[in-house]
Amino acid sequence: MALVSQHPVSQARVVELDALRGLAALAVVAFHYTTHYGNEVGHLGDMPVSFDFGNYGVELFFLISGFVIFMTLERTRTAMDFVVSRFSRLFPAYWTAILLSSVVVYTIGMPSQRLPWSDVAFDFTMIQEILGAEHLDGSYWTLQVELFFYVQMLVWFMLGQLKRIHWIILAWLLIAVGFGEAGKHGMHVSYTIGELLIVRYIPFFAIGILFYRLRTQPQNRKGDIALIGLCLVAIGLAYKPVLLLVGVVCTAIFALFQLGWLRLLRWSPFAFLGAISYSLYLLHQAIGFSVIWQLERHGVAPGLAALAAAVMVTVLATGLTWWVERPAMQAIRRWWKRQHAAVPT
Repeated sequence: MALVSQHPVSQARVVELDALRGLAALAVVAFHYTTHYGNEVGHLGDMPVSFDFGNYGVELFFLISGFVIFMTLERTRTAMDFVVSRFSRLFPAYWTAILLSSVVVYTIGMPSQRLPWSDVAFDFTMIQEILGAEHLDGSYWTLQVELFFYVQMLVWFMLGQLKRIHWIILAWLLIAVGFGEAGKHGMHVSYTIGELLIVRYIPFFAIGILFYRLRTQPQNRKGDIALIGLCLVAIGLAYKPVLLLVGVVCTAIFALFQLGWLRLLRWSPFAFLGAISYSLYLLHQAIGFSVIWQLERHGVAPGLAALAAAVMVTVLATGLTWWVERPAMQAIRRWWKRQHAAVPT
């Protein structure tokens, strides 16, 4: 069976991507509540399960973002349309999540979670790490990576260079390998440049972009498939060995998606999980750790404490999605359309 479908991207397939995002978020939650909490804090008893590889759901996020952002930019008229779209999608829910997490952390959270208020203020920028501040929720580091990817893609869009994405991806891979090899040999590399160019993760975004091109431009499939192979080679050369395995697994998942073999993900529970995935990701770690810590201190078994925390943050994420994330996104986008329509032509 050919890897490339002959039909345009459909809404059903977007739902499948959302479901994959939801499953990736759930994997990260499971990792944090079992393995990561155990390593960083220590469960007061035996945790019956562990999800050591759940943390690599983040790399699947990056593939999905590569696919979706390239698709979005191909349908975007102006740079400000893209900026407003991304701002409305990301920041209202993010700012609300910071406020909710702060309330929980500074009331029932562990003392080690309570950052200086100056750090919390920097967190509202979404680029607090590069500004030298700590994350109120440890998961927020990926948002800076995503934001810098959006900025870089917007620059290429404004320069009219997305039609040359193959050459851009080749440059990304060379830079990633160069940084990786320099690090392995103890050579100094610029932290700031590395973060701005997101060299530690850019091959994963590139794979997502290439799968979008496979879906929409089947006439170029040989070159796109070859570049996906080069992305995996770059991951193997630049990063620790486990990330090559992660890259292969993520690529295989996307291949199944492209072939239409993930239709089960259209099932409503998966669709629901995909719908709340961003809010779930934003809320889960700081609040969840606070809840687990309190419950275990009061004699609740670690497994039950983790399950209770997961249920609680799922409920909160559902509320954040339907009462903040979606209404704010729709309101901002409607406002922008009215402003754009009001400008004389």
